[in-house]
Parts: sequence; structure tokens; C-alpha cells
Amino acid sequence: MAAEPDDAKRFDDIVNNLHQEDPGFTSAFQPERRPPGRVPLLIGIALCLVALAMLSFGGVKGAVLSVFPWLIGMGFVLKGRG
Repeated sequence: MAAEPDDAKRFDDIVNNLHQEDPGFTSAFQPERRPPGRVPLLIGIALCLVALAMLSFGGVKGAVLSVFPWLIGMGFVLKGRG
């Protein structure tokens, strides 16, 4: 049996009030999120440093190719920071 539109709105209002009054109550029903690890952050930093080295010592070809490790490294850095 489907809920009436008024019943669904009232239920949503009750849930919102519960969440506002006691956030700990509703967070107990949600799984805890693990903090991001340091490994992706370190990999990202290393790739960005490789890109800088390629840019510094690789000439024109190094400058063009340094884009790839830089972008991948920045992706890892963002993933590592959560």
C-alpha cells in the first residue's frame, strides 16, 4: 500500500526535526566514513615532483610530457585529502 502524499511529507518533516534536534541519533544509522589514507597523498606528491623535474630538465619534450604525471598526481592528492 503506497503512502499518501500528505503522509510522506509529514514523515519527512518528522525525520528532519529528529535530525536537527539530535544529529547523533540519525548518524547512528549511517556507516562511519573512514578517513582517507596517506598513501594516495604521498603518491600524488611524488608524481607532482616528477612532473616538476621533467619540466625543469626535459626541455620542450619534458614540458609537454610533464602534463600527464602532474594531472595524475593532482588526482591522487585530491583523493588523499578526502
